[in-house]
Amino acid sequence: MKKKVLLIQPNYRRIYAYAKSKKLTPIFPPIGLAYIAAVLKKKGIEVKILEANAFNLSHEQIKKQIEEEKPDIVGITATTSLIEEAHDIAKLCDKKIKVVIGGIHASSLPQETLEKFERFDFLIRGEGEFTMLELAEGKEIEKIKGLSYRKGKKIIHNKPRELIENLDGLPFPARELLPMGRYVSVGAKQQPSDYILSSRGCPYGCIFCADYLVHGRMFRYRSPENVIKEVEFLHEKGIKEFDFIDDNFTLLPERVKEICDLMIKKGLDRDMIWRCSNGIRIDSVDLELLKKMKKAGCYMVSLGIESGNERILKNIKKSISLEKVREAVKLCRAAGIETRGLFMFGNLGEDEKTMQDTINFAKSLDLDTATFHITIPFPNTEYWKIIKEEGEIYPKNYRDYIAYGNVIFQHGNLNEETLIKMQKKAYREFYFRPRIILGAMKKIRSLDKLKLYLDAGIAFLGLR
Repeated sequence: MKKKVLLIQPNYRRIYAYAKSKKLTPIFPPIGLAYIAAVLKKKGIEVKILEANAFNLSHEQIKKQIEEEKPDIVGITATTSLIEEAHDIAKLCDKKIKVVIGGIHASSLPQETLEKFERFDFLIRGEGEFTMLELAEGKEIEKIKGLSYRKGKKIIHNKPRELIENLDGLPFPARELLPMGRYVSVGAKQQPSDYILSSRGCPYGCIFCADYLVHGRMFRYRSPENVIKEVEFLHEKGIKEFDFIDDNFTLLPERVKEICDLMIKKGLDRDMIWRCSNGIRIDSVDLELLKKMKKAGCYMVSLGIESGNERILKNIKKSISLEKVREAVKLCRAAGIETRGLFMFGNLGEDEKTMQDTINFAKSLDLDTATFHITIPFPNTEYWKIIKEEGEIYPKNYRDYIAYGNVIFQHGNLNEETLIKMQKKAYREFYFRPRIILGAMKKIRSLDKLKLYLDAGIAFLGLR
């Protein structure tokens, strides 16, 4: 018998309000839940999404909506920093409701998650669309791949589910179940804006990345024609800007060129602009590709650089060189595309010198903006395992696993005082330069935008 399903996006602003101004906290749509909902709807399952984050809901408000919906199954997604919040939500559910936990933390630590959080009845490992579908359709629990659950005092992990190879076969995310007008991206130039995921999986082995625990190492991608159908759908809905949130959007350059050609052919480039803010690999672009992206409406790409020290890049298995980074930034500039450098402090083998190398390298590049995050050793990543063996991870709870929270580990020459000092120094040295300040001023077209930049500066330089 088919079950009624309520999918819940927890309110991450309860734990992630890192900025001094609420305007700086981005609010992104839960694309993963929207994909699951779309698959369920296609098969006739009654499903809704409770967006606790977009509406900034309290536990009391969440509980009231659960009681009003009366679902048979509640599915909750959670990153590591949200897993405790997700369990608090699970405890709001009536005992008759079966609660399913999914997301990156569940896939990273399935055994511990079910041992520690007793109100989760089921756990989905890996991609959740078809595991949730079979659960909602009432398939025998023991036969559902990718599912974990309790049987008496024992925790059972069914066989893993195969990765979804035909991404074109998935329906577009069920945006009609989301409050699309409430999502905010600080970096967007035009509103309304939206997000597209055109591929899954990463073939690289960066030791800090946890995404492969859900989407695997095999790169899978939607066809250019399928991607353009979604772009056209957004265009018909009046969307002015969208963001490719892939981990590896440019991994196959010929595919990206085809996508761009179709955008241009259909005239989508005249009404829409787009960016790749999640970061693209610097060794997957050339001038021809970047010029075509620019012509098709791309105005900004983030570059996953991580470090300005060759030894550190080798330590984290980034498989790039500083020379390749320099070349990629120059090519982006030549194509007229803005660049944001993504850097991290606290990589394997770091000390003050290597972090200063990163600051100096970032300043030497012709970047428009840069971020300097302190590395988070996410559970079950290679770096997490190294630190557990050789150093110490000491969060009081999983809520500490946030990008602008307290430093949660110590390893080698790395400690909280040094990491915080170098992060603040990086922001000061990178942004307090005439070229960067003048460049930012040229982009300010309203008083609200000016206030936003001022708030960002205050927040970044006074993080703690």
